[in-house]
Amino acid sequence: MKKIAMIFILFMGSGCQKDEQTLPEIKEIPQDYIQSEDDVVDIQGEMTNLEVFYSFLNRVKQGQKSEIRVVTHTTEGAPMLHDLVFDGENIQSTYDSTRDGFGYGSIEQSTCERVVEKVLGDQTEYVLEGCNNGDGEKTVLLVEKK
Repeated sequence: MKKIAMIFILFMGSGCQKDEQTLPEIKEIPQDYIQSEDDVVDIQGEMTNLEVFYSFLNRVKQGQKSEIRVVTHTTEGAPMLHDLVFDGENIQSTYDSTRDGFGYGSIEQSTCERVVEKVLGDQTEYVLEGCNNGDGEKTVLLVEKK
């Protein structure tokens, strides 16, 4: 009987050990995106405020300071925010994908020299070139001719 009591005490004692658990890293939750009336928005090819984008391009060509936000939505509906600030010489690009639950969720910043228009059949692609991050080109917007 003493053996059984001793085994029982050992068994119960082993269950009282403190378990060290590693908690998963908590990511900072991005704020909800609230659309501004000046945002250029692309939801699966349906554009809002495209004229604001063309106005930004014209100011850049004229060397006038300007800024814009281009918002493209993923297939799942997550907004990807692309802020462009032209200081009269270069374009500061900030691409925020933190609201994408299926992607990497990062904020990428770079300084670029220009926006280039590329006609691809019935589409026009607007691309940042001469960026300092070494990624080459970065598509800003893809516009389909209607």
